[in-house]
Amino acid sequence: MIAPRPAALRLSTRARDARAPAPPLGVSAWSDEADAVAVLLDGAEADLDDASAVADQLPAASTLPPRTLVVVLGTPARAGGVLRRWLPARTAPVPRSARCTALLARGYVDVGAEAGVAWGWSPGSPPST
Repeated sequence: MIAPRPAALRLSTRARDARAPAPPLGVSAWSDEADAVAVLLDGAEADLDDASAVADQLPAASTLPPRTLVVVLGTPARAGGVLRRWLPARTAPVPRSARCTALLARGYVDVGAEAGVAWGWSPGSPPST
């Protein structure tokens, strides 16, 4: 499976004070206006080996426009600044199987994974232009 190559990605995360990682998939910078979404998981929130815990941090596919790309980053967020000293956080990669299973559980289709990211598309046909 070939990884998608979005023109732009919008970063979404529940992690407070998290430092934004470099965008994946050849995207040069994060964009608040992008249709495609990259989810940075909160490593302090739950056991990210569990697909249901990962799914809890993803938007439901039914809440997005048809054929919206959602990318789940493989490395969870780490707390920034002084919080890093006191908050326990997972820094190991989230298993690919947990990320892909979570995408399927939230209703995404055409799920795949490669090079530290997993992705899925909200179902439906894209709007005609």
